Amino acid sequence: MKQLLYAATLTALIGLTQFAGAISVPMQLDKQHWHALEYHNIRANRVNQVEQGLRIQVDRSASPLIYVFDQPQTIHEISVTGAMGRLPVIPQGLKQGEKGADDFPFRLGLVLEGDKTLNFAQKLIATQWVKILFDLAPDDTGIDRIMFLNLANPGIAQRDKVQHEQFGGQSLYTETIVEQVAAGENFDFRYTLPMPEKVLALWISSDGDDTGSSYVLTVNSISYN
Repeated sequence: MKQLLYAATLTALIGLTQFAGAISVPMQLDKQHWHALEYHNIRANRVNQVEQGLRIQVDRSASPLIYVFDQPQTIHEISVTGAMGRLPVIPQGLKQGEKGADDFPFRLGLVLEGDKTLNFAQKLIATQWVKILFDLAPDDTGIDRIMFLNLANPGIAQRDKVQHEQFGGQSLYTETIVEQVAAGENFDFRYTLPMPEKVLALWISSDGDDTGSSYVLTVNSISYN
């Protein structure tokens, strides 16, 4: 996993959304809840607020946006809508998600509350992105992992893919391919978690650095209940 450095901050207010009983994270850029991060030694994506939502411009680049809740939210279902431009170009002979082809047009990560924390010695050796991940947890709790829900290129089967980030023998994130998205099309996916989870933050990322890809997408809304 790529190292992270703080780059800038963004924020949003919370309101009602399109599916019953849900609330949404509007796409207005602000300076309280949203945080724009950079991967170490990798060009960052450009993110702009537009009328339709957040426009993410990927140019052989990769970087995440993180929305930190004021307090943990118990989430059972989450929905994302958006519009896709081109897609990452996956090299022939490789499968999306493998080394050399580990670019997905959209990843939505749920940072789950848990009991994992960093002791003093671990903080000294942890990479920057690991430190930032654990900093998302309030002082009286910890994290479990990031649950990534990925949109993939056409032809990539839905599957679970557990990533073992070996830090203190703990897996820090998992990935699930939930749907495919075609170039030039809108996407609208809804995912029901196996059980409700306490979520500390939402993590959005789009990648083009591994494959040298350039494309644009717009995230119109993220809603949960």
